[in-house]
Amino acid sequence: MPQHAAEAPLHAGPLTDFVPAAGLRWMVVARLAELAKDPATAPSVELLFPGARLAAFALSTGVDLREVPVGLAAGFDYATLYAAETSDDNAFIEKRFSDRLVGGGTVTTMHPRVRRITGTLGRTPETLVSIERRLVAVSMGDPTPGRIVELYALEKLPKSPTALRGSALSTLPSGLDDAPIRFYAPGPFSGEWERAASGLLGGAFAIGVAAWPEGDVIRCRMVLSGAYRAEDLPRLLSAWEALASSSMGRLLSLDNPAAEPQVRVDGERLVFEVQLSRLPLVSGIRAAVVADVWEILRIDHATKRK
Repeated sequence: MPQHAAEAPLHAGPLTDFVPAAGLRWMVVARLAELAKDPATAPSVELLFPGARLAAFALSTGVDLREVPVGLAAGFDYATLYAAETSDDNAFIEKRFSDRLVGGGTVTTMHPRVRRITGTLGRTPETLVSIERRLVAVSMGDPTPGRIVELYALEKLPKSPTALRGSALSTLPSGLDDAPIRFYAPGPFSGEWERAASGLLGGAFAIGVAAWPEGDVIRCRMVLSGAYRAEDLPRLLSAWEALASSSMGRLLSLDNPAAEPQVRVDGERLVFEVQLSRLPLVSGIRAAVVADVWEILRIDHATKRK
């Protein structure tokens, strides 16, 4: 390996700096360890992610989600990218990943602290990028997002904007970054998305949703960036009322918020804020999607291999 490669510095920005804006459809970011260890939020985490299952996942993958400072998932057309901050050399994670692949995978090293492992699990291509004492990222499906994580780490893509610096998500306010749970989706939106929120999404540059657990409530803020005006606020409230009264809305207790929703215009953005009762919301999420979450994480598959 050339000497200059061994001495090359690695990018040290936030985890979202390793996700490309190009092709991004959605992204979820969470400060997992903070949520798992906070006495106020730990019971909700246990309800959604039982400790026994998290322990099984940690044994199978080498990643204990309860210890991850920041984790994210990002969706692209042909791949889903998962990433987590780490503090060690990731050797155990790499071994667990390789053990799952057909033939153990292929290892590529372009820097002493960066390794890329590629292979297949069943018929699905999977790529792991490991950066010692920084992060691990797994691309399921198309390996391109994983390869881009590696190139961002090596600072090889100075002209390629990262997720939150892309033309769409950069229109959202930076204040969302303070939340321990965040969701982003860049526009333009089409199909059912275009018609969502009483048609307001059709003109949106991007949508961002942030959540702050605060005792028995969860304070939520949604921001739509675009060329909006005060005249659009009634449509936003109407969209909320339709969602809250739907079967899913009732399951999540959106029809009974802890405080009345507030809407406002911030420049040309629409801002919607509401406080939701924590336990009914979490219980509804558990009933609606938890089974799918564990399927996505392949925890059943992982457990059966043990």
